[in-house]
Amino acid sequence: MPKLLHPLLTLIANSTESELAKYVDYLKTENRILRARLPKRIDTTEAERAQLLKVGRPLGSKVKELVTIVTPRTFLRWLEADREAGVKKEGETSPAKSDASAGGNRKPEEIHDLVLQIRKETGWGAGRIKGVLYRLGYRTIGRATINDILRKHGFKPEPPGDPDSTWAEFLRSHASTLWACDFFTKRVLTMRGWVDFYVLFFIHLGTRRVHILGITPNPNGAWMEQQARNLCIFFGDLETPPKYIIHDADTKFTRDFRKILKSEGIKPVRIGPRRPNQNSVAERFVRSIKGESLGRFLVFGEDHLWYLIRQYMEYYHAKRSHRGLEYRTPEQAETGSETEAVEAIARSDLVRREALGGVLKWYERKAA
Repeated sequence: MPKLLHPLLTLIANSTESELAKYVDYLKTENRILRARLPKRIDTTEAERAQLLKVGRPLGSKVKELVTIVTPRTFLRWLEADREAGVKKEGETSPAKSDASAGGNRKPEEIHDLVLQIRKETGWGAGRIKGVLYRLGYRTIGRATINDILRKHGFKPEPPGDPDSTWAEFLRSHASTLWACDFFTKRVLTMRGWVDFYVLFFIHLGTRRVHILGITPNPNGAWMEQQARNLCIFFGDLETPPKYIIHDADTKFTRDFRKILKSEGIKPVRIGPRRPNQNSVAERFVRSIKGESLGRFLVFGEDHLWYLIRQYMEYYHAKRSHRGLEYRTPEQAETGSETEAVEAIARSDLVRREALGGVLKWYERKAA
């Protein structure tokens, strides 16, 4: 298998580079035409400069061939100023408690800088940033304040969420004994070519704990019956087994699948057709795992797919804050634990961690 995949990978890599070169040539030509109709000088905001630096820094000296909004010399000055600012912040120390409180209700400058740093490094909105700070112990800043900080520096603020529906309130009231399930797909390159793999997962609404039950390219009736038996074994080991399981009207959830669950005292509840909002927690998980992980990878084989999913699930359960859990992680929601609150937090107090080559990011406080 390695001998066969090696030339295939080379072919894919060469083809991709060729296509990308054509894309770049077209975009450069289009950009020159558009730039000819604009003023000679374009003033950029801090947020726009941060975006250009984020995508331009990895290009190194090659950025000179692409940058047109400013001169290459100006872009290099931006890079140098950004590096100096980073070095300066690394050398700063946290102010004493009396200094932090001297400003009354004004947020410490460290938090102001930290919000901007996290936004520039990750592109996250106010909710995700608040979740990071909350999980690290700093709980005296709200989403409105974070949005104000982002808005003042040219970043687009996060829109307010829609009001809760009656169905959502019902789900929350039964969350402790309610699970939801669904499928998502991922296209995988195998020895037989491209194949769509189906991933069956179950999520506990109370803690957002996710259990990946199985992966298959062919979710037929026999496979679903076996997964139902495996699921009953998994639920049998839980301290609080579910009373209900929500699923959509997908024909893969067969009568025999539902019958096996009923035999264990679990009632399957089928939601209405074309109503994904009734299974919003499961839908949100699909959006998260695809947008934050799987959608950024070309997957080679089922083992590779399992590896990516396991890596994401470790991050999802232990490192990712969830707004629906009051910015705790699923592990914290299960154990009832919470990070010790702090009165102030500085950039020098944090360490950024990464997984899957930097695709997944989270922050931890430095050990004392």
